Amino acid sequence: MSIKQNKFLRVINSILKWLSTLILVILVIIGLTLIAIFVSGKIAQSKGKTPPISLYTIISPSMTPNINVYDVVVVKTTDTSALQVGDVISFYSNNVYFDGTPITHRIVEKYNTEEGISYRTKGDANAVVDNDYVYEQNIVGKVIFKIPALGRVQFFLASQGGWFIAIFIPALAVISYDIVKILKLITIKNKINRIKKQSKEIDDD
Repeated sequence: MSIKQNKFLRVINSILKWLSTLILVILVIIGLTLIAIFVSGKIAQSKGKTPPISLYTIISPSMTPNINVYDVVVVKTTDTSALQVGDVISFYSNNVYFDGTPITHRIVEKYNTEEGISYRTKGDANAVVDNDYVYEQNIVGKVIFKIPALGRVQFFLASQGGWFIAIFIPALAVISYDIVKILKLITIKNKINRIKKQSKEIDDD
């Protein structure tokens, strides 16, 4: 095997190892996050409480450029009285158009009434304020940070063939790495055999 071939195999091996490691790290992070959210949610439900942390994938550009489509927002359950104008919250709208889908918008107005606190919200990219008021009981919590583009991974893994590719690439990397090791062993063995043959020819002379 030539020096160029050895170098090419080393480069391919490095790329495959890097890809498999990256995919594995992403899957581990997603897995641990889902497990943590699931466990905390079950504990909260068993106590009759709302889960302390929720994750929502953004599917609308209404909050761009601060929160983009496919970003995942981490929402923490918050005392609604502590919410202020400027906070970004996730909530359920009374508008049947949204069909129970949580909305993530920014608070632009806050009202204290005899019936409790209500809010007006607006998407950062929207020209006008949302039509409907947001009431305390409909608020999931306050957005504490976002994970850019994590939703793309979620949608990819949920798509047909997504999990297959996620498993296939690391498996291919492992197989390729084993093939490279075998080729190296064959090369070393051939070198040893040549050396032995040369030594035998010298001894015979």
